[in-house]
Amino acid sequence: MREKAQELRDNIRASDKKIFDKSISQNLFSWKCYQKARCIFCFVSFRSEVNTFNILETSIAEGKTIAVPQINLKTGEMKAKVIKDLKKDLCPGEYGILEPTALCREVDYSKLNLIIAPGLAFTLTGARLGYGGGYYDRFIQKNSNIPVCTLTYHMQIMDYLPIKEHDIPVDYLITEKGLINTGRGKHEKRV
Repeated sequence: MREKAQELRDNIRASDKKIFDKSISQNLFSWKCYQKARCIFCFVSFRSEVNTFNILETSIAEGKTIAVPQINLKTGEMKAKVIKDLKKDLCPGEYGILEPTALCREVDYSKLNLIIAPGLAFTLTGARLGYGGGYYDRFIQKNSNIPVCTLTYHMQIMDYLPIKEHDIPVDYLITEKGLINTGRGKHEKRV
């Protein structure tokens, strides 16, 4: 299932991807939950994922506190580290994905307002197929009071996913077609 979802995303034409990414960014920026959020945890895009670099730069320019993932392969833990400048504060980390440098401080988790998580495929009810490491599932579980959205192409929404007990769903899907509330009912601040 992961291979199929990855292949589907990898095969999006570059011209279409650029248009989709811009629409997804605009849909995120116009969302009330994003607009109200002062402190956001967001993945740094890699390969064919929805491009988050413009989102990170725009959010920083708007004065939001932006934290990005730092993986520890030994402990299996993911920390959120604050970045202020994409060129100075990011360097290649685990799996070749850009991560915060050692100089970046850990975020105050009590101030996080929104988690933006990646994934390979999703359902309309929020089921999320990740990459298999469980980093985001553990992170979301620890921060279960914070709304979680994902940025995804509409074609990555499936009717069914083989989800396990430890797989944590997302609250919102943001696609090039708009915002989808997965109806999880976990958070009071629904849009």
